[in-house]
Amino acid sequence: EQLLEGSSELTLTDWAIKILNTKPADEKASLTDHVVHLYRSGHFGSPPVESKIFGSNSVPDRPARPDELKVLPFNQMPKRGKGGSPELRLAMIHSLVHIENMAIDLTWDLIARFSLHYYNQPQPNQIIFPNEFFDDWLKIAEDEARHYNLLKNRLIELGGFYGKFPVHDGLWESAEETKDNFIERLSIEHMVHEARGVDVGPQSAKRFISAGDETTGKLLGTIHKDEITHVGGGMKWFKWFSEKERPGEDPKEVFFEIVRKKFKGGLKPPFNKEDREKAGMTEDWYLPLVKERPKTET
Repeated sequence: EQLLEGSSELTLTDWAIKILNTKPADEKASLTDHVVHLYRSGHFGSPPVESKIFGSNSVPDRPARPDELKVLPFNQMPKRGKGGSPELRLAMIHSLVHIENMAIDLTWDLIARFSLHYYNQPQPNQIIFPNEFFDDWLKIAEDEARHYNLLKNRLIELGGFYGKFPVHDGLWESAEETKDNFIERLSIEHMVHEARGVDVGPQSAKRFISAGDETTGKLLGTIHKDEITHVGGGMKWFKWFSEKERPGEDPKEVFFEIVRKKFKGGLKPPFNKEDREKAGMTEDWYLPLVKERPKTET
């Protein structure tokens, strides 16, 4: 409770920034649950109640990370294979814990950065995001916090801890590259990276089950179902906003243009066609992007 003293006047975006600036990962998750509860209980009013939603604090360029976490460039990460040994499987769970911790930050960054950016535009360019935007993305933040806790607890059960292995910040690097454009952020983080997670999720679960770890396998299966809805959220708000920012253009063609510009290399199969379709992402949204960029391009 001491953590929350003096916080009753914080707006929703102030809370998002507070979470981004919080180092301990467990605290990020618990604060996320607290803010979602405040939102659903009507503490911030019904958006757009501007005085309760939008604050004047600045969104940080990078979120705070635990001091004990060793972050390496992606190309210096140790090669771990596909999780054949208990230690490799532990490392895989650790990497998933880190992904979920980053996902909490990515969601709060999206909520604060882009709702504030478009709210602060002069008329006639101001856009106040609707209630549904906050409903959807706070639900995603809540999911990511729950996923983090589930995986972190499993990591501890198996003798590990968050910080045991080095990690990389690849997802945040993509966020930095798309920090000035909402539909670019949705395209790369949710419709490329998170959709890739939907592709590989079932196979990851099967690997744990086949190695005798049914508990982790079932846990990953449960998380996978939520991740499908997150891709669906990315699709929904991409279409909504691209129609506002690029009226008269086919949102699909806008997506292709962004991926070609911002994502290094074409998309790579295999794809989880069935689950992508559950998220509203049919093959015509991604097959044209397969291996279409030259391998020498960087």
